[in-house]
Amino acid sequence: MLLPKRNTRKLTRLVTRESRPMNVVGVDFISTQATKYLLNQDEIEINCMKLRIRPYFSPIKINKCRQCFKHDHFTSQCTSSQLHFRCGQHHSLQEGCSNEIKYFSCQQHHYSGHSTCPVVQQKRKQLYKQAKIQFSQLLIKQQKDNFIYNSSTFPSVSPLSQEINSKLQVNSGFLMSAASYHNASFSTNGGGDRGRKPRYDTRNKDIGPPPHHYYQRRPLSPVSVGDVCNRISKVSFDNYPRKASTRIRNRSAEPHQSDKPYDNRPPSVSAIRSVVPDRLKQDQLPICSRPDSGGTKGHNITLYTNHFKCNLPDNLAINQYTVHVNVFKRGKWCNANKRQHNRFEIVQKILHREADNLPFVWFDDGNFLYSRELLLDKAKTYEIAIKNQLYQLAIKDMSDRVTVADMWQYVQSKTPYKRPQDLIRMLETLLKQTIRSRMVCIRNQFFEKNQTLYDSGPFQNSGFALAQGFYQAMFVTQIGPTLTIDTKCSCFYRNIDMIHFISIYLGRDITINGGTMSHDDKHVLSRMKCLDIITVETRHTNNKMVYNIRGFGENADSHPVTLDGPDGDSRKMSVTQFLAEKYQIRLKYPRLPTLECVNKGAQNSSFIPIELCFVEEWQIVDRSLMTTEQNAEKSKRSILLPKIRCNKTMTIANERNFNNDPYLKHLSMVIDTNKMLQVKARVLDPPNIVYRNNRIVSVTIGKWLMKGNQLQQATRVHKWEMILVKDGKREPGHMDMQKLDEFCNMLPETTRRYGIQMNPHFDTKIISHHEIRQCVHDLHASGAEFGLFILIGDCPESYQTIKRCALQEFGIITLCCDLGSIRKQNNPGKLNAYIENVAQKINARLGGINSTISFKKIFLDQPKSDGDVFMFIGADVSHVVVSERKPSIAAVVASVSPTSTQYICRSSEQRPVNDKKYSLEVIKDFQPMTRDLLHVFVQTNKQYPTKIVVYRDGVDEGHFQKILDNEVQALKNACLEVYGHRPLPKITFVIIKKSHNTRFFAHDGQRITNMVAGTVIDTTIVHPRQFDFYLNSHAGALGTNVCSYYHVLYNEIEFTSDELQQLTFWLCHTDVRCTKAVKCPAAARYAHTVAYHARYFEKEPYQTTTSQYHSNRDATQDEDDLTLEDIKSNLIMVNKNVKNMMWFT
Repeated sequence: MLLPKRNTRKLTRLVTRESRPMNVVGVDFISTQATKYLLNQDEIEINCMKLRIRPYFSPIKINKCRQCFKHDHFTSQCTSSQLHFRCGQHHSLQEGCSNEIKYFSCQQHHYSGHSTCPVVQQKRKQLYKQAKIQFSQLLIKQQKDNFIYNSSTFPSVSPLSQEINSKLQVNSGFLMSAASYHNASFSTNGGGDRGRKPRYDTRNKDIGPPPHHYYQRRPLSPVSVGDVCNRISKVSFDNYPRKASTRIRNRSAEPHQSDKPYDNRPPSVSAIRSVVPDRLKQDQLPICSRPDSGGTKGHNITLYTNHFKCNLPDNLAINQYTVHVNVFKRGKWCNANKRQHNRFEIVQKILHREADNLPFVWFDDGNFLYSRELLLDKAKTYEIAIKNQLYQLAIKDMSDRVTVADMWQYVQSKTPYKRPQDLIRMLETLLKQTIRSRMVCIRNQFFEKNQTLYDSGPFQNSGFALAQGFYQAMFVTQIGPTLTIDTKCSCFYRNIDMIHFISIYLGRDITINGGTMSHDDKHVLSRMKCLDIITVETRHTNNKMVYNIRGFGENADSHPVTLDGPDGDSRKMSVTQFLAEKYQIRLKYPRLPTLECVNKGAQNSSFIPIELCFVEEWQIVDRSLMTTEQNAEKSKRSILLPKIRCNKTMTIANERNFNNDPYLKHLSMVIDTNKMLQVKARVLDPPNIVYRNNRIVSVTIGKWLMKGNQLQQATRVHKWEMILVKDGKREPGHMDMQKLDEFCNMLPETTRRYGIQMNPHFDTKIISHHEIRQCVHDLHASGAEFGLFILIGDCPESYQTIKRCALQEFGIITLCCDLGSIRKQNNPGKLNAYIENVAQKINARLGGINSTISFKKIFLDQPKSDGDVFMFIGADVSHVVVSERKPSIAAVVASVSPTSTQYICRSSEQRPVNDKKYSLEVIKDFQPMTRDLLHVFVQTNKQYPTKIVVYRDGVDEGHFQKILDNEVQALKNACLEVYGHRPLPKITFVIIKKSHNTRFFAHDGQRITNMVAGTVIDTTIVHPRQFDFYLNSHAGALGTNVCSYYHVLYNEIEFTSDELQQLTFWLCHTDVRCTKAVKCPAAARYAHTVAYHARYFEKEPYQTTTSQYHSNRDATQDEDDLTLEDIKSNLIMVNKNVKNMMWFT
């Protein structure tokens, strides 16, 4: 384990008084999480040398009476006569003693108090245990107190510090050294290092506790267990030779002027400050708080939501212990891999067996065990034998402790610290305990193991199947913890053998002709996207083994295997011979290629015959691997009417029977599942849509009609062409051509009705896929302003080629229509609506303005806003989860008109360094992209924006601080470059989450319906302090509406709740592609579209560095450890002719 440099402030090697280096290092961390991470490791690497690591405790001071040399009282309390320290007999110390050296307590030949004395060792062991228990109890008590950061010099001593000073008389070295101030020396007062001079004078005095005034001038600040470790953690390296030492001091501290023993005067301390660290770095921007108690505009309504109130006792505290689950293999204990061993079942059997010895605990199937009671006096290891395999549960030290009281202080805004997610994580783990035996748990999704999967219809003979389940998660809201329950429908791989799975993919039985595969078949298999992500299992050994697929190898008859003999000799044989000799398995299809399989994190591969491999069950299928029909069927089963979804949610909540769960009963936790939570909501007024000649159209239920109005600023099209693109599978039929003729005749007429002057005379071509590039070239050379491509059949490759050639190579606007969609418009009214949508896209792409909205009404209460120039930015990052061979695409879209209807975009690709498999949500090139967009805004409007509102899509809560630290700062830097000495704009940065599991239901006393467009919720179930809200801006078409969730990270503009909610709602009416309100502001929707379509601009597929039939699957990295240096990026260039046009609408 390497100690990340960015997680530490300083490493200090401690030395003795004689300046000799010790095997103790002081580590000054930047965060408690970094301390916990380090202490949970087994070793550390420094200068290419691995060393064991353990928490440091100062040597225990053993008290000893100077008269009788016993250890249970002080000299002043002794009633015995003086004994001689050499022989332990009653004669004067001044008399020379020639008796045999012997200590009377243990009758061994050494002086009294020697470190090797069994009496001393036993006493030290008892004191160590006592000190640890006292230390833990004090830390637990301390967490109940509320302390704030004290930046003043010489802070007062808290009652807890005085209690620490008075109770930990045996050994206060750990606390003193851990809480030492920067200019003070480290010290430990123990008998483990002989010859050490104490910090206070002990000449002719009892060896007892130090003077009281010693602590009064060296106060201990009230810090928690994490903060103590956070400031200075002592790490002991067992592999380094221990040397005798005297008093320890910090090498960075000032040297002492004299080596004489200290007298009773207290040491001088300069510049003492509280050691409680700042919770935020100096360069971090804090997430903004709610500016008020919520909005007030709109008319009030009441909704039901799928949140259920959780009641917890106020005195509840949960302890977290780090545990290791090991398996005994090859003569040593090894970590029991979760993929090879059922860790949860192992721990549950141990806990059931030790029910009388252990308190009530629960396991998270990872590295943590939770308990209400302390486990300090319990055994550290427990072993059990399961199926002839020996397992071990090793309980390490307590790593964390959370309380419900801390959570309530956070909710009530009494603690300015981070959200209590640790408590939520522990309680979510608790809720999973009783259902794990009968359900499959995938994060927060649960599916019955014994249910019948749906594999009919489009899923028949596909290798996929649908399963019904539910979602369950806890949140901390304004009313405390709540539990969210929602229905879930997911697609899984079927648990079938790989021969069947590959045969489905190739469309033929691969066992024909004895399993001989052609080179073309192998090439097709190497391009199977799903092989990059699925895992396979084998069952021919005693244990179930799970592997990732790295590629394909030779057939089983040809692939060589080396088998080591008992005498050290080795033999080479084929895979077929190896299986027959070792497992007595005779292959049916030895001529099929083998699968190159690898365990996660391993380097060596295993070549296993395909017929011995099975697709591991309960693996979720990515939707990009599903056909259009399969996605439609999944959506059909996922989309439920509000009444049906509400009833199913209540059924799931009642079937869970939370209040009879023994785990919840142990914590006295009660979940109110009798009814859903009621929340107060408001319905905002929609904007007015303005068309040409200031004609105003009202919005009704999230929609409006353009009929009878003309586009506000229509374009003129002098020359254009229509091109039909065949997919190579079929020719257009008579009915197709008849429908196309009707479409072609209505298009110029309909566009003219809306103000677009479109030449009714145009050329028509029919081409195939390989003629697309030449056709686009001819279209550009002819001077046409845009080309209308009609795609015949399902041909995504043709669409990608058209966009890449038109936008990157030649710079011409194109519009693609699907013949199937045109064919579905089976009456003139539907076809007219379809052409109306096409007309709006054509006008926007060619630089026109369809309609506008006046935002002045929102800011009538702010006279200072007069003259403000707004710029709206949307940003998104699109990731490919199927294969690491494709980069992530980052897109930024910004408005360039005062009406906020015209936008331009910039995009970039982000690849991991060394082509490893990970992605980063942060946009690395946010600064150069926004700088370019600001330049275009200034050139277009001849003025600088005074206020910038950013809508950032697709960011999880765990990444909020990363986005705030990187992207907000990048935008500020871009403004500095563009504005120079001019006043800088104010910025508001908003996160949008469209994928969440909170649902709302309206109930009028008779029926359950969707909430209406414009509904906003900013109370009860929102964040206790931060600025967030739910906004349903669109009208529900099918099923239950899923509103968008907005979380404001930065609010320099100082929007009130009403202002930002109204502005966001109105911006959802500015999408130029339709005449209805959409789910989120247009800028964010455009960014999502650009991020998705920018993949088509890649001229060549990304090539991995692995050999043929291989994918680079091995390298993975924890996203929490990623930085911008781990990502390489480059801007995606678009032809200058269309660079600043709305080609993405």
